[in-house]
Amino acid sequence: MLDLAVIVFKHAEGADHAYADVLSERGDAPWVHEIAFVEHHRHDRLVVRGTFAGRYVNYDEEGDLIGKRTAEGALTGAVAGVIFGPPGLAVGMVGGATAGGISESHHAPHLHDAFLEEVRADVPERSSGVLLLAAPQHVDAMVAAFEGHGGRLVRRQLSAEAALELERAVAGSPRAVS
Repeated sequence: MLDLAVIVFKHAEGADHAYADVLSERGDAPWVHEIAFVEHHRHDRLVVRGTFAGRYVNYDEEGDLIGKRTAEGALTGAVAGVIFGPPGLAVGMVGGATAGGISESHHAPHLHDAFLEEVRADVPERSSGVLLLAAPQHVDAMVAAFEGHGGRLVRRQLSAEAALELERAVAGSPRAVS
């Protein structure tokens, strides 16, 4: 049986600051290597970074559309634009980079909705949280460490099926190394 816990803080940087304080007070504990940080920004944008279900998650709903395909598109556009002189070069590069960026966005990793909706429900907009999916004793230790740091605890015991669904949601992410 696993527990899903989020300690929610009022500001987007609140979780980071509280974690830094807890880490300096408590030192190393097993749960320290099992947490992820969540930031819920304006316009309902989520950022999740850290370890979740044994995987390293680095997710930003805004996305990073600059990658190999963007560069290839810009280069292809530039080559095509050479034919039409300097104005064609500029238009070709911008057009090619845009097409490459769109292609990049279709190949960017996306987390399964079950995980994101779980996080979105727990962490209100313009706030942050420390997220942990772990055995109840690890969650208990984390909760005790954060007592007195101003966070609000959201915790639920998951069925084996619900835990497996969340683990599948991040299965495409790299394995976490501790």
